[in-house]
Amino acid sequence: MLDKQMAIKLSPLVNNRELWEAFQKHLNNLKTLELQGLVVATSELEMFRSQGRVSSLDKLLKLKEQVAEAKHRTEEE
Repeated sequence: MLDKQMAIKLSPLVNNRELWEAFQKHLNNLKTLELQGLVVATSELEMFRSQGRVSSLDKLLKLKEQVAEAKHRTEEE
């Protein structure tokens, strides 16, 4: 879970529309390439590594929502 201080530091990235859209496009391109690699994986190890990379890219794509949630979280939670 993202803490409030880190969310504040990441705010300039996720709140700058032009920058965030470029970052999202890059992550989506990487995800597409990784999914193509997953399709042709020839070993379990390759498959598991590709799945892990896709999972990491998905988490980065959700960063904007995580930052917003962390910034609005109260200290008691």
